[in-house]
Amino acid sequence: MEKEMLTGIRRFNIDAYLLALEGWRRGLTLSFYSHETDRTDLEIIGFDPIGKLFSLASEDKAHFFYRSRGDMVSNEAVDIGTDKERTKQYLEQAGVPVPEGFGFTSDDDAETVAETLFKKPGPFVLKPRFGSLGKGVATDIQSPEAFLDNLAYIKKTFDYTDFLVEQHIDGEEMRVYVVGDEVIATTKRIPANVTGDGRTSIEQLIHDKNELRKENPHTATRLITIDGRLKDYLSKQNFDLHDIIDAGQTVYLKGESNMSSGGDSVDVTDDISPEVQRVAVEAVKAIPGLLHAGVDMIVNKDQAVVIEVNSTAGTALHTFPIHGTHRNISEKIIDYYFPETKDVERSHRLYFDYKGILDQLRSNSIQSLTVTDAPEGDIYAKRYVISGKVQGVGYRVWAERAAIREGLHGYARNLKNGDVVVVVGGIDKARVEHFKNLCLQGPKRARVTAIKDYVWEKRIRIGFEIKRR
Repeated sequence: MEKEMLTGIRRFNIDAYLLALEGWRRGLTLSFYSHETDRTDLEIIGFDPIGKLFSLASEDKAHFFYRSRGDMVSNEAVDIGTDKERTKQYLEQAGVPVPEGFGFTSDDDAETVAETLFKKPGPFVLKPRFGSLGKGVATDIQSPEAFLDNLAYIKKTFDYTDFLVEQHIDGEEMRVYVVGDEVIATTKRIPANVTGDGRTSIEQLIHDKNELRKENPHTATRLITIDGRLKDYLSKQNFDLHDIIDAGQTVYLKGESNMSSGGDSVDVTDDISPEVQRVAVEAVKAIPGLLHAGVDMIVNKDQAVVIEVNSTAGTALHTFPIHGTHRNISEKIIDYYFPETKDVERSHRLYFDYKGILDQLRSNSIQSLTVTDAPEGDIYAKRYVISGKVQGVGYRVWAERAAIREGLHGYARNLKNGDVVVVVGGIDKARVEHFKNLCLQGPKRARVTAIKDYVWEKRIRIGFEIKRR
């Protein structure tokens, strides 16, 4: 049912939806806005901002959010976070461990930069100063020639002009999400890889792994891409796509571990040391006006070095890790902004039609949209399977009108065997149970011969939907 709830919702829209959904379920009034609204000066970053800007309001206060970031985070903090070099300066001033390195631009002589860089032993990491999603990051650079080759490729492919080079740090790459003084979740990120079975080629293993990634809401659009860089990376290990690797043997396909390049996510929240947690919290505190964020770190046992701080960090990798426990980041963020709602009794089964909201915002027909408030209390629901002459007689339309009249939510759908399924739910159990009697009557042209009823424990979308299939 989680898959149905998130159908058509991709990438950073997932972060926005889950945060909005958490607040809405707690009884807060939820409104979405065009990203060109003058209702807030919350800084908008990234591409395709539609559907990511919204507000949550109680009787006493309101807060605006963009993706996972709320208006308690200052725009100054956002500006600092998007500039890796400035971020590093603030971290160093606060005594937070960071890798050694320096910045340069495309106007600087590349060979001179390489000569300066390799006065110290490698390997090194090259990345854009203002980049995101791991684009343009080159790792394990061990020679001036490799540096020049990677720099030329990044300039040509991504059109970046400002860069950072840093000392490579041994350890595991992790994203740590911090809210206030607390580490909420930690996810280890592993570079794209496949594990052999002794029978299947690397190319087929990639295909099979991508099929599994499509089932995860966070990785569904973050598949492993077979391109020249991947082939070159395999070649350096003396592999090609047609090779069959031994059972249990893992082959890495790329050097960078970000999820957009097909990396794996593993929840390790319960395993990181207090010292690593302390460094993550101090990294967020080091940025003025930053109260919650994602911290990218390299961790080696109890030692941690901060690579980046993301003020508008993706949270879905924590909510939907490939391996390990799912972490509800949205719950902790709403706790922080609306602590008075922590104990509000709410149903985790109700959700709203975010895909429909996205479609309306993209049509440019509206500037704002307020979602119908969530019902107070838990939801009781039933699934009724109605048999007889119930198709081709307007039964689903009748069910929709009857459910709306009764204040119930759910859907109606035709089955291939001629039956009709009606799912209805609401906070009034008696009304849900009584709906069976209404279904026995149905519209005038219907002839109902039997109804089977089942308790419905899955999620229900607010409102009523006529499903076509």
